[in-house]
Amino acid sequence: MTRLLPLLLLLLLGACAAAPARFGAPLVASADPELTVSELLASPEAFDGRSVTVTGTIQEVCLAKGCWMTLADGQREMRVTFLDYGFFVPTDSAGAEVRARGRFALELVPVEEARHYLEDAGRHAEAAAIVAPVPSFTLVASGVELWR
Repeated sequence: MTRLLPLLLLLLLGACAAAPARFGAPLVASADPELTVSELLASPEAFDGRSVTVTGTIQEVCLAKGCWMTLADGQREMRVTFLDYGFFVPTDSAGAEVRARGRFALELVPVEEARHYLEDAGRHAEAAAIVAPVPSFTLVASGVELWR
């Protein structure tokens, strides 16, 4: 029995694993493609304008109020904003695992908006260096699940 106690405790802890924090609309089953950030950014043109569910690790979050986050795959980065500015994620979410559903797009971010994002992240020197619209991968999320 004493040998079974540690195993039983591990099983109980696994069963009580933390549920994700949820923001925005629930992520219910759908026909949308479910992709990792790597898969999505490997062929972004195939998903331009489509609704997708993406999973990854949060790289950066808006430090002012959590109104955007970035997901990355090596050199490529995707900015996630939230539908109708209707919800935010915690400002200390960098490093958390995330699952987000929304509309993916390839777009040119205007100079002032690109600068604003970098300033919100505390990257003022990089913001000042932007002089032309920035090609970007974006997702406007309707719902997010976040695990720490």
